[in-house]
Amino acid sequence: MGRKKNMMKFILLFALIAFKSLYVPLNKRKSKYYWELPIDKKIPLIPIFVVPYLFYFVFTAIAFTTLWNTDLFYPLTLALFISYAIALPIWYFFPNGVKRPHVDGASVFHRMVRYVHRYDEDGNGLPSAHVYVALICAHYLVIGYPQFALFSILTGLLISISTLFTKQHYIIDVPGGVAVYILSVLIAGIIL
Repeated sequence: MGRKKNMMKFILLFALIAFKSLYVPLNKRKSKYYWELPIDKKIPLIPIFVVPYLFYFVFTAIAFTTLWNTDLFYPLTLALFISYAIALPIWYFFPNGVKRPHVDGASVFHRMVRYVHRYDEDGNGLPSAHVYVALICAHYLVIGYPQFALFSILTGLLISISTLFTKQHYIIDVPGGVAVYILSVLIAGIIL
């Protein structure tokens, strides 16, 4: 029975990765909309925030590996499916992005921000996938490992905030990501 369960988990994980991969072609399209608010111009680029921005990938891996052998793996995976099912049509029908500033500076953090800006196209701004994925992962990690709740919550919030200070997102993209997180977790809870 354990072998079948693990096979099903691998199939779900593979399907999620295949579905999530639609992000890439949508991100390569030219953005039509730039929903920058006046407050966005006041938010400074703080290059060290590239560290939590990139830690997103590690945090996602932590969620999947630590929740793999728990009953939370299924709601985590389902919530992520739902989140992309919500975000992908928005990105498709309203191709929106973020105009990136020129990044001066020679520090390692400046170079990392330039690398992120160069290889991550300016599309798929609203909703922020970094925000909703980080919050979904934090949500299920808090349930599965309440003793690490503070770490999970702070990491999810720090990743969300990092999207602004790395100039990867406008401020409107963050509540958009929060809304997708809330809807995804609620719908996954209803289904399961």
